[in-house]
Amino acid sequence: MKTLNINSNVRIKLTPFGIAKLAANHEELRSSRPSIGKFTPPETDKDGYCEMQLWEIMSTFGEDMYMGNMHLPFETNIQIDDAQFEED
Repeated sequence: MKTLNINSNVRIKLTPFGIAKLAANHEELRSSRPSIGKFTPPETDKDGYCEMQLWEIMSTFGEDMYMGNMHLPFETNIQIDDAQFEED
């Protein structure tokens, strides 16, 4: 069996809804801390994937992940590098 730590980095392909959610969260934080600057979307690779920690994905997008949601924040496939897994 293998273990994946929630602090592990995984790769997701954000949808326009997901980018908008990140931007809205950033602007909410910025309203109380203007020094953080303007929102910049996450950097992506040539295939459109960005890297985030698993806990951050769950915290940010968890409420949007349900059966039948037509506005998912990221495509349903998550890429995880084999090096992120620990052997039990």
